[in-house]
Amino acid sequence: MYLGGKVYCPLCETTFRTFLPFGSERRPQALCPRCHTLERHRLLWLYLQEQVKIKERPLMVLHMAPEPILQKRLKNLPNLHYRSADLTSPVAMDLVDIQALPYPTASFDLILCSHVLAHVPNDRQALQELRRVLTPTGQLLLQARLHSHATTVENPNAKTPQQRLKAYGQADRFRNYGHDFAQRVAVQGFKVKAVEYANSRTPEEQAWLGLGNHELIFVATHSAHGVA
Repeated sequence: MYLGGKVYCPLCETTFRTFLPFGSERRPQALCPRCHTLERHRLLWLYLQEQVKIKERPLMVLHMAPEPILQKRLKNLPNLHYRSADLTSPVAMDLVDIQALPYPTASFDLILCSHVLAHVPNDRQALQELRRVLTPTGQLLLQARLHSHATTVENPNAKTPQQRLKAYGQADRFRNYGHDFAQRVAVQGFKVKAVEYANSRTPEEQAWLGLGNHELIFVATHSAHGVA
């Protein structure tokens, strides 16, 4: 019922008459009717193809909390050595705690971590682990929901799911990130660049691909000075 030619999902490579609304705020033109990806997934896939050259380079890739369609596309690329990991996900290849990764130091050239860290009890420890398993010249690509406040909201008294639901709007969240997200990543030994990659497209192309507004990709690489 959604077939048409007005929008295009680059992940499942299908055209539709519309993307669907999604989220508590009912964002328009958000959800792909076929593969159920959102704006951030389509944007990341374009960035991986065009900037990382994911289809061309031999890379060791770690994908945290893998999105099924993105995992499928990445696993099918013969130039990648790909692993996916999560604490509980049935689609992940490895069941691991991001706060204590089982992989050797400097194992991965590329790590994908989208909308994960807000759900981790100790995000600083998780970032240190991600930095440890990243090669010296590798990239960690992060995405996170940023709230309107300047600094991250983190309530140490919100210990139960019910308390976290009241504090953050979701029972499985441990904080709501503010606009200091890049700084929080940087102090764990990263150099961080925030990329609003949708701006690489015209407004017409953004609507065609369903890229949304103000979605950032944080590109983190090893800083020269280690953990601050």
